[in-house]
Amino acid sequence: MLTIIVATEKESDKLHVAKTKRIVAVTLILLFFIGITSVNAENNNNQVILGGTPFGLKIFTNGVLVIEVDENNSPAKNAGIKVNDIITKADNTVITSNEQLKSIIENSFGKKINLTVLRDSTESIKTIVPQKNSNNNYVIGMWIRDSTAGIGTVTYFDPNNSTFGALGHGICDKDTNMLMPLRNGEITSATISNCTKGTDGVIGGLNGYFNPDKIGDITANNGYGIYGKYQYTDCTRYVEIAKDEEIKTGKASILSTIEGTTPKEFSVEIIRINLNENNGQNMIIKVTDDELIDKTGGIVQGMSGSPILQNGKLIGAVTHVFINSPQKGYGISISNMLKYSSL
Repeated sequence: MLTIIVATEKESDKLHVAKTKRIVAVTLILLFFIGITSVNAENNNNQVILGGTPFGLKIFTNGVLVIEVDENNSPAKNAGIKVNDIITKADNTVITSNEQLKSIIENSFGKKINLTVLRDSTESIKTIVPQKNSNNNYVIGMWIRDSTAGIGTVTYFDPNNSTFGALGHGICDKDTNMLMPLRNGEITSATISNCTKGTDGVIGGLNGYFNPDKIGDITANNGYGIYGKYQYTDCTRYVEIAKDEEIKTGKASILSTIEGTTPKEFSVEIIRINLNENNGQNMIIKVTDDELIDKTGGIVQGMSGSPILQNGKLIGAVTHVFINSPQKGYGISISNMLKYSSL
């Protein structure tokens, strides 16, 4: 879950009108961190540098994602294009942006175009014939998206290979809920300016802004988080990685930044564990910290990726909030997160 940020990002282009939509809000990600007791130590494969810090992310898709199709006898509809299709080529031209595909369609003068479409990992060719709209522009009648942005929380930095892991869940398109196909992306440091408090039935969120300094590149976006190479980090606290069998119900803590740039530890309780779940729902956590409940209502958007610690070890990361009970949410185990860090 991502939250709102003040960066303006071009969200989509409607190809059957000369119009560009823009968004001022983006998504943050969820949650908290567990009690840190580790100290600077010699790097080894069983330790990572603890996160808990907010970051800004920008990702660009591999091709463009179809988020809406005009069902009223449009060229896109007639060609069999559907929501969640990924358009990777127009004739022999590789598509990398909304503007590029829009320009190809506008300059087609009504001649047919062969679009290479990726659907459920299967590639096919859809032949489309652009039509003129009321403004005398050639269009095909669909909306597309080539990028997204937001603020989230870093879970860990691995000094052994200069990689990072964050969020504990993938970045999905906000309209279609499809995992965004990653072409490239980057993370910057971020500052949290304020928080919208969550209540029963209403998800709260951390609000903030990107800082100009780039701290890493995103190389993977999958169902277990975002991963990549970091260039530098101000974090210096090492923490040991817990094994699955060390995770127990009971007291724990999360590390999350709800103001500024400095993480703070908050108490939680692990009330259920299911390590057999092959997703970001390996544990249910309940916020017990009075300060966090008073300021945020519990778990809010933007806290995704917040490290969860127990007995001084990193056991996982916050991933989701319960909509009707914001003091509760899901967490992913750190072993699950690390297992899929190279996918």
